Amino acid sequence: MGYVLLVCFILLFVGLYGVFKKAGEQGWKALVPVYNIVIWLKILHKPWWWVFLVIVPAVGFYMIAIMVVLTANCFGKRKFGEHVIAVVGFFGFIPWLGFSKELEWLGAPKQEQKRHWLKEWGEAAVFAVVAATLIRTFFFEAFVIPSGSMESTLRIGDYLFVSKMSYGAKVPSIPLKIPFTHNTLPFTETTPSYVDWVTIPEIRLPGWSDVKRNDIVVFNFPEGDTVWIKNRNTTYYGYMRELARNENRTVADVRKQLIEGDSIIVHPVDKEDNYVKRCVAIAGDVLEVRGTQIFINKKEEITPGFPQFFWKFNASNLTMDDLYDIGIADDYVIQIGGDSVFNNMVDVPNPSLRQFLSMVDTASPWLYPAGVSIADDDVFPHDTTHFKWNRDNFGPLWIPKEGATVNLTIDSLPIYERIITVYEDNKLYVKNGVIYINDQPATKYTFKQNYYFMMGDNRHNSLDSRYWGFVPQDHIVGKPVFVWLSRGEREGLRTDRMMSFVSPDGLSKSYLNYVVVLIALYIGWSLYQSKKKKDAEKKKPAFQKKKK
Repeated sequence: MGYVLLVCFILLFVGLYGVFKKAGEQGWKALVPVYNIVIWLKILHKPWWWVFLVIVPAVGFYMIAIMVVLTANCFGKRKFGEHVIAVVGFFGFIPWLGFSKELEWLGAPKQEQKRHWLKEWGEAAVFAVVAATLIRTFFFEAFVIPSGSMESTLRIGDYLFVSKMSYGAKVPSIPLKIPFTHNTLPFTETTPSYVDWVTIPEIRLPGWSDVKRNDIVVFNFPEGDTVWIKNRNTTYYGYMRELARNENRTVADVRKQLIEGDSIIVHPVDKEDNYVKRCVAIAGDVLEVRGTQIFINKKEEITPGFPQFFWKFNASNLTMDDLYDIGIADDYVIQIGGDSVFNNMVDVPNPSLRQFLSMVDTASPWLYPAGVSIADDDVFPHDTTHFKWNRDNFGPLWIPKEGATVNLTIDSLPIYERIITVYEDNKLYVKNGVIYINDQPATKYTFKQNYYFMMGDNRHNSLDSRYWGFVPQDHIVGKPVFVWLSRGEREGLRTDRMMSFVSPDGLSKSYLNYVVVLIALYIGWSLYQSKKKKDAEKKKPAFQKKKK
């Protein structure tokens, strides 16, 4: 998908070649990165310093949208519908303007060239909001990795562009909200940024592909429909189960207490928090986890990237600086012993594993045994009587598929209960050992949509499907395609990760060096042109200079 975006911008620059020639500029200038933006602004009669806004990630998308509309105006395309087509299909619209023999460059009207800056920026800001909303909703959205659940494939502080088109963009079911927000107002954690007075049925536009096994996927957190406001990082449902277990109370009693205390907020599907994980199983698969290995349909699955696990080790001669040197940061270390002796569980990046093992006295993976339910390991489906599963030994579990039918029993109901009641909106209850769906006795159930099983590459530090179950198709948001910035708390800017494409195997090589070289070439070219112009001015006869 990242390459599709690259092709779109190449087509934009090719189109500008024709636009520049019609506007009286040399066409080759459209093919020089950054310099082409300067010339573009020049023919639009816009300030040259807008170029700094254009090259800022995220903001640049909105500025490009404004410039595309202004270019359309210069060809007499001023209707709102034409503007929408120009922004949405810029990769085809600009080449059409540049190479169509019927269209002539009219230029910006003089009254527009001399408008007051406040009016100009006001109109630009309004359109930028509209264009940005369209882009953010249907094409690309900025996203930052907030936790280490996908280490070391995606790291904390990676700033991504997420493609909404990959799996098909969703039309927002809640259209009335503050622009550029997700579910809460800026600088708040509980104040909604939307109102649900108007709702739209779920509509998904066609995408490039379906979700595939091992894809890295951004999705709405399935248990994010209800949030415990005192800690958004703890699932409301998990907190209820923990409180009920620790205080020997029923879940219903705990829920009543939280509701009466106004301790929760409720979000519709497309306003639930966004999560990013790896899809390890798709609809129709049978998944099983055995230790460090995933099995799909009884066959070993080789997971791309670098899956990580907790290790228990003892090292008498290691210091924290030694751990930093091999890529082990503070947030990996759970417990540190005294006297420079580490006896703790640590999440070790696989590329550093061999070096790490050579430096310690003893080390072994920390894995839960099979057939045992761990009290603090509250895994799905949260029924320790019938399912003796844990994070390291999980399944076998069949992933529900649209149109497929399963037999319902009291024993299997915990697996499908949330799907039937929450994700597919049915009334379900059990009476005298009989399961009722919509007040009718039910021994079978047919699924209305596909489901997926997501796991973090950081297997022992990931709140994923092992703990809350399936991800419904209507919760899928998009696919991460590009890392434009990466910043670590300890190491600062990670230039080796910036300007990289995202794939199931991890990140491509960084293209940052190429960007720096192009900017340097532009600066050098600009200085050369400036000097050339000054030299030409000096050579002019005195009477020509005076006349000018």
